[in-house]
Amino acid sequence: MPSITDDIGVWFNLGAINVTQNWIKFPNTATGANATIRLSFNSPSWNKLNSYILIRPRYKTSNSDQVGQAQRVYPVQNLKIVLQVPIPEDFQERSIYFRDFEVKKVLRYRRRIGYTPDAELNVTLEELWG
Repeated sequence: MPSITDDIGVWFNLGAINVTQNWIKFPNTATGANATIRLSFNSPSWNKLNSYILIRPRYKTSNSDQVGQAQRVYPVQNLKIVLQVPIPEDFQERSIYFRDFEVKKVLRYRRRIGYTPDAELNVTLEELWG
């Protein structure tokens, strides 16, 4: 995994994806126990973007597949959004630190118009390590 170092610490890149209305998993798995992640966004048409995203963690072991609660995030141009997505203490006690993250686009709905047209949105996810 490529990493970026800044004043905050070392960030590991978990991948970049084009968000759709279905849950999509980022290509790389988060392996650290740190709860801090950050998102950056890119869109070819920011003025046409009328949606937000949901992001959730997914914990997979050999015998189970469970998802955490989704968080709503509004895309912002030229800014990185920092989130806290803590691993449940019970999971940490069982040494379950690996998790995948999934995102989904939610379109805006207007009562008289219906769903508004929306622009393409790319999301990059990074995990804080140090």
